[in-house]
Amino acid sequence: MTSPMKAWALALVLFGVQGCAGPGNRARPVQAPSPEPGIVAPGEETVQAPASPEPAASPAPAQDSTPVASLVARVAGAEVSASDLILAWMQRDSMAVRRTMDELILDRIVVAEAARLGVYPSQDQVDAAVRRVRTSLEEEVRRAGSTNVEEFLSQRMGLDPKRYLRAVDHSALTDLLAERCVRSYTLGEERCEVALILCADRESVDLVQAGLARGEAFGDLAKAHSQDPSSVDGGHVPAILRNDSALSRLAFHTEPGEVGGPLAQSGRWLFVQVIHRREPQKGPWSQMGPLVERTLGEDPISDPEYWQWKEAMLKLYEVDTSPLLELVGEPIRGEQ
Repeated sequence: MTSPMKAWALALVLFGVQGCAGPGNRARPVQAPSPEPGIVAPGEETVQAPASPEPAASPAPAQDSTPVASLVARVAGAEVSASDLILAWMQRDSMAVRRTMDELILDRIVVAEAARLGVYPSQDQVDAAVRRVRTSLEEEVRRAGSTNVEEFLSQRMGLDPKRYLRAVDHSALTDLLAERCVRSYTLGEERCEVALILCADRESVDLVQAGLARGEAFGDLAKAHSQDPSSVDGGHVPAILRNDSALSRLAFHTEPGEVGGPLAQSGRWLFVQVIHRREPQKGPWSQMGPLVERTLGEDPISDPEYWQWKEAMLKLYEVDTSPLLELVGEPIRGEQ
């Protein structure tokens, strides 16, 4: 959804804007979340939220055997369960498990938040997004030495092509929803548009303060002294939302046009110039939609913008990962 994480995000992380992989950096899960009713994927019928199936009659498993639903293999009479597989995966690469879990949780939050806000992209937008991901997939397959995507998925990857491509299409749809949910949240919060200077030593701090005292332009000082890659743009970074972070407190205690700082943290010093302070813009999607679409065209979602949205959503929506821990037999936090 966005370009890879910009290096200027370092300063935002250091001074209190929490981060993790941004939307454009999420590895797309093969199993995409089910969109809300009324969302249409190209070439598909209207996508409906999955109905609760009637439980199928099946014989009870033999005593001490693994339930069929969680059985992944039988070897020489021994059973390998889904919990065995996940536990082995966690022991081998726990960070990969956490990333995948994070992606699945956030995809479902996106669908829930889009439904709450009434956010749905147009069919033309969905078609264009699907074409982009399909084209990207075709390019990857060609680089792997094949020209037929379905053949590659089936014969080389051992995947069901129709199911995989359907998931790819849904992932494109989820990204469209995520962009609009993130920007809607940003516009609906009080925010400061700022520029910053990140100093790595006291000498640089003194030089910046001396330059400010002489009336030098903040952007010129950023280009000359800031250690943050935003220096090439005169220190301009995405808007800072009002929250409890040190950076946000500094920005909202600084009047527009003024410079705040230096703020010392983790062996670095930060100066912030507040350019504008924006009031929240809220309303139904019929009112907010055109504004969201216009601002997305002017300024794509940045990683720090996504992080701030993610932090807010994890507070808004209940997330319980204890079933995973129970599945693999790990102790749940708070238990002895």
